[in-house]
Amino acid sequence: MQDLLSGLHPVVLVVLIIVVVELVVVVLVALIQRLWRRRPAADETATASLAEPVDYTALPIEEKPRSWRERFRQLSVAGRFLVILLPIVALLALLILILFMRPSAGPVAFTPTGIPITLVLRDAAVIRADPLTVSIRVESSGLADGAPLSVEMFEDGQPFAWLNAAEAVGSVQGNRAEIQIQQASDAPLPTEGRRYTLLVRGPNGAVSGEAVLSTPEVGGIADRFYGRSVAEVATATAPPAPTATLRPAPTATPAPMASATPTLPSGPAAVVTNGGNVRRQPLIIATNVIGGINAGEQVQLLARTPNGLWYSVRTVRDEIGWVSVTLIRLPDGAEVAVAPVVTVFVDGIVFAQPDRSSAERDRVVRNEVVELLQRTAAGDWYEVLTLRDQQGWVAAELLGIPPDVATAVPTRP
Repeated sequence: MQDLLSGLHPVVLVVLIIVVVELVVVVLVALIQRLWRRRPAADETATASLAEPVDYTALPIEEKPRSWRERFRQLSVAGRFLVILLPIVALLALLILILFMRPSAGPVAFTPTGIPITLVLRDAAVIRADPLTVSIRVESSGLADGAPLSVEMFEDGQPFAWLNAAEAVGSVQGNRAEIQIQQASDAPLPTEGRRYTLLVRGPNGAVSGEAVLSTPEVGGIADRFYGRSVAEVATATAPPAPTATLRPAPTATPAPMASATPTLPSGPAAVVTNGGNVRRQPLIIATNVIGGINAGEQVQLLARTPNGLWYSVRTVRDEIGWVSVTLIRLPDGAEVAVAPVVTVFVDGIVFAQPDRSSAERDRVVRNEVVELLQRTAAGDWYEVLTLRDQQGWVAAELLGIPPDVATAVPTRP
């Protein structure tokens, strides 16, 4: 019975309910009226007890009711109840039918209350040659902190078992994740000319788009990744046989001076709490990665940005670059110099000289990071080094330069 009712159209169901209610009301009213008629009237009882004959000609003639009010007064209690109830029920039924049969204004647009789940693989690159290590950066939405992620690698669109499966996992923290994965011990050798991509999978079927794996030529990364044979730097060659020709007397030549080994900078030590990328400049872009750090390692702090969000460090592999402050634990009381690195506030031109009529060297855009090299005496122009290794002059109003940084920049002689 329940299945039958649930399958009915709402309008039909409402009509059936109204009909049943009216039938029940009619039956109740009929029963009440019938019981009411069976009760003996008081005047009839009194008349039946009289022994004298009744003169019916002397009784008043009962006139028929002339208006609806008189008819309503002459109705029994049950009749009056029925006359009042039925119009109310009919009116309610009409209103319900109008509401159900009113044409719809169109499909209702529902605004989702939850945040849609997305995964974006921002960059993927081989950052270290020994051991071969891939670093990826993921941004997400709709995923709680700790949501698991897994990384897959493909060769020309086919699965490629190059990644270490135990390290090809990570988790979301603050809608971001940076994962470093080393080469598997039995990984196949990649082939030059083929396309290598990575993607990230999350919970609830979330999948990122594929990102092309970058294999830089610097630091022997590409050579190691593709298994290229590297020529020996120095080869043993036999000295030429002496000839009988007379040679002029040798002239005294000064002995070559021994080249001094450059001294690497040093600074306070900090512990790496989260593995991540080492970048050439304090800015997150795919082409800015020069190395990586692993949790548990130590780095030497060399400098920091004015806002303290990035630190220039020297890693255990003698890589010098910038890391996010979220990847390291700063030592208590460490004093780190502020680096002359600032953010571009307004798009503009990089000129060859501090003069708008000079040649154009490059262009800087908003939120780009530049290194300050020197400034004019008036402080209205700064010589900068851009992310594209272009050196030139920009107007000071394009840059956001804190006063303490401005005073530390050397003045152009």
